[in-house]
Amino acid sequence: MSQGLIQGSMREAPLPDIIQLVSQGGRTGCFHVVEEPKRAKIFLQGGRIVHAVTQELSGLEAIYQVALWLDGTYHFEEGDAPVVATISKPNPSILMEMHRRMDEWRVLSQKVGSLDLYPHSTLLPGEIPTGVNPREARLVGMLTGYYTVEELAVCLGKPVLSVAKDLYGLVMAGHAAMKGVRSGRRPEAAGEPRLQPTVPEAPNSYRTQALDPLPQGWPEPRVEARPAAPLPSLPSLPPRPQPVPANDPVRLAKLTHFAQRITQTAKGVLPAEHHDMLNRLLARANAQLVQGDGPEAVKNLALAVSRGAVDAGCDGELVKKLNSSLKALFAK
Repeated sequence: MSQGLIQGSMREAPLPDIIQLVSQGGRTGCFHVVEEPKRAKIFLQGGRIVHAVTQELSGLEAIYQVALWLDGTYHFEEGDAPVVATISKPNPSILMEMHRRMDEWRVLSQKVGSLDLYPHSTLLPGEIPTGVNPREARLVGMLTGYYTVEELAVCLGKPVLSVAKDLYGLVMAGHAAMKGVRSGRRPEAAGEPRLQPTVPEAPNSYRTQALDPLPQGWPEPRVEARPAAPLPSLPSLPPRPQPVPANDPVRLAKLTHFAQRITQTAKGVLPAEHHDMLNRLLARANAQLVQGDGPEAVKNLALAVSRGAVDAGCDGELVKKLNSSLKALFAK
């Protein structure tokens, strides 16, 4: 690694890879990350990640927020900065989790587009969404075009990737669309939004590094046909069959087979010592399918396999290979 200016874009050279190179040299300094209008700082001491801050977050969650800035740019400024260490997790675990969230967001962003867009419901007044899970159905009532994806996550107190995953399902089902401008009214059920979460104030050494003020699923497996979009009249589509095995054994068999393919694909990548973990995840997914969770259970299985590999301590290259194999399986 050159001693000159280290800079690049997340599209050309992912930030986790550059942090790994810098950390291997045992360097001390700060990564400045920008995805307008958002900014972040990630501090290294002796090559170890010790602190991070964005406009809304600090510590580990700030780093994971930066992982979703796929169009961001960064540069590394070397030098010792007085910061309070808020991160004790080892670099390999942090960087693998960043890669996992980046991979998940790349898929979700194909339909959600950006965390700064405004989702709105496409349902007619009084129309009940079909083909969605209960969590997605509850979210529909919040989709008035008033909140961005990121603001919805704050209001609901949920991880932004979780909200984006639910929106992905709603957009795929034709129940939601994304806008570039705010419109509509604030959802009454949301109450007063907490759009500026309180971050505990750190000592003066931390405040000296404050930012300048400013204004992490999978595609639906192709195992079922989507119903045609309803005409602008009262909906005539039947409610979602519950439970799946009693009403649609063919669909259940296809989903079960797809879950088995996910597990077999993962076993072809991960060492044998992790196969028991994969079997447990498959058993849980099969139980969810029997309970009627449908494609959601299959999608969650793929995500659980990826997270399980990270939690089991698999190295970054192996996890990236696993994620690529799983994504190729969904793309078929």
